Amino acid sequence: MKIYKALILAALLGSGCSSFLDEEPISEITQENYYKTEQDAIAAVNALYDYISVGNSGLWSGEFGGVYYNDYWITQGLCSDEMKTASAPGSYYYQLSTFSFNSSNSGLEKVWKDCYKTINTANLAIENIPPIQMDEELKGKLLGEAKFFRAMLYFDLVRMYGDVPLRTSPTKGVNDVQGSRTPSSEVYAQIENDLMDAISQLPAKGSADLGRCTSGAAKALLAKVYLTEGKYAESATICKELIDSGKYQLFSDFKDLFKISNANREEIIFSIPFSNTLSQGWKGSQFNVQLLPSGLNKAGEGPENAQGWQKPTMDLYNSFDNSDRRKDVSFITSYKYSDGSSVSFEPHIAKWWDMEAEPRANQSDQDYIYLRYADVLLMYAEALNEANGGPTAEAYEAINQVRTRARFDGVNVLNILPDLSGLGYEDFKEAILEERRHEFVAEGHRWFDLVRNGKLMEKVKLATDKTESQVADFHNLFPIPQRDRELNSSLTQNPGY
Repeated sequence: MKIYKALILAALLGSGCSSFLDEEPISEITQENYYKTEQDAIAAVNALYDYISVGNSGLWSGEFGGVYYNDYWITQGLCSDEMKTASAPGSYYYQLSTFSFNSSNSGLEKVWKDCYKTINTANLAIENIPPIQMDEELKGKLLGEAKFFRAMLYFDLVRMYGDVPLRTSPTKGVNDVQGSRTPSSEVYAQIENDLMDAISQLPAKGSADLGRCTSGAAKALLAKVYLTEGKYAESATICKELIDSGKYQLFSDFKDLFKISNANREEIIFSIPFSNTLSQGWKGSQFNVQLLPSGLNKAGEGPENAQGWQKPTMDLYNSFDNSDRRKDVSFITSYKYSDGSSVSFEPHIAKWWDMEAEPRANQSDQDYIYLRYADVLLMYAEALNEANGGPTAEAYEAINQVRTRARFDGVNVLNILPDLSGLGYEDFKEAILEERRHEFVAEGHRWFDLVRNGKLMEKVKLATDKTESQVADFHNLFPIPQRDRELNSSLTQNPGY
């Protein structure tokens, strides 16, 4: 369902974007040219959706996409036991895959830059929308969306880089980008405050404005924030509220999660919008370009522009039960053409490819799913295990819901992946980590999960096809980009870099 994408695009174009080569009204939002009318407020907040997905630069400036376009989820996969790269030694992908990166890695620099660029846009909205004479309910909703995005971006920054500069006012000059790193505790406090505000200001999930931020999304993100901080009881309480609300449920078939027609339905709590068919330019997602095997384009069939730059580790692939529905959906090892011929290859990640809707698998309408209900269930199980020193009945029920769905082969529920029971604290903790590994392949979770559980170095070293890895304990944080340290001499570096 892409109606909301058309609405966002229309608002952006209506605010002055006459073609995909003329994006100044989107990319250069200032106090001088915005924040005078209700429509200005709407367009300014809509621009945040553009910043997190396709960005404000695009193909024609030599930069590709926004915060969650490629580098974010690829980094979390390569810097773990989940993915490896086919890129040449020395490339920034290769550096990530082998943990040989330093503070000059261009991918890590782009994540940092895009996050702060989008945070500044949110700060502009939060500062300048309140004085506008407009519908007060709509004003509150727009401010809630801006605060949700600011919290989401600071959460990713603080998890990836540790102490980071906390800026809650828009930059107005060079001096505004100076200053030292803010202690993580203060950054987390700001994140919590923003999400609490967003929860009170945003509507619950509904058909109106499908795909936009909701109070449920803010709650799910806050639950993850609390879990990361070690506030387990608080995380469990919010997860239970979401579970009891009845607004979300698992798709019966894991494959349905990645059907383009199911965007923002049922299980999906919040996703990053991409659309190739509704846009004017380089606006589709690139999962299939990055992940599907190259060389399959044959006589107008097969993936049209697949490059296969990132692949699953064989350690990941072999960790699945062969009857686990998620294995069949997540990976591809062969392709059959209409003339009956076929080709086989090593496993590649195919979960983002909706073969029926997009048989050529090029620029895609596939959204990036940032939060979904299975995540809430597994967070709930993890939080209960941590808060109680072992799993409770509710913790087992939550994780077993996810496992039950994995038994469905598209037709029948198979007798595999039995319900978990009788585990102690450590075994249950490991079971959750493994379940998350299988549930969220290439969804940008694995590095975060391993770091949160103190397992990054251990798990990477166990992956037999990560033998080139130089992983060390200091990789629990990424380096502060050298370019930003040169611009801001107050920025210190993380240990090890």
